[in-house]
Amino acid sequence: MAALAPDVEEFLAEPHVAALSTVRPDGRPHVIPVWYAWDGREFTVASHRELQKVRNVAKKGFAALSIFTTEFPYKQVTVEGLAKVGGPLDNVWRERLAVRYLGEAGGRAYVQDTFEHDVVAINIRPLKWHTEGFGLAEGEDDG
Repeated sequence: MAALAPDVEEFLAEPHVAALSTVRPDGRPHVIPVWYAWDGREFTVASHRELQKVRNVAKKGFAALSIFTTEFPYKQVTVEGLAKVGGPLDNVWRERLAVRYLGEAGGRAYVQDTFEHDVVAINIRPLKWHTEGFGLAEGEDDG
C-alpha cells in the first residue's frame, strides 16, 4: 500500500462514525454504523461476538468501510479489503476507543456499563482505497 496523504491520515484519526458493509450468507448486503480505530495498516471495529456482522466476516472474509463527513465540504474515505474476526478486545482497548468518540467521562462510563460484554475485533486490511475531498485545489474533484 502506498503511503496515505497526511490530510487523509489526519481525517482517519478523527472520531467519525463509519458505515461497515459485509455480505450475508445469502448474498444480501448488511450495512451498520460503527466506531473504528486505524493503526496505519488495518482498521479495527469492535463488535459483540454474536452479531450478524461477525458471522458475515467469519463466513465471507471481506468487508468495506466508508468514513465520511456530513458537512460541506464533504470528505470521504472508503476501503474494501480482507476482513477477519480477531480475538476478544480487552476493556483498556475498548475504553481508548470509547473515549475517542464520547470523551473522557462518557467513554469511561460506556465501558464500565458494558465491561461484561463479549466483544471481539473485526480487522479489515484495505486492498482498495477511494478518497474524495482531500488535497485538491478549490473546485477540483478527485471522484
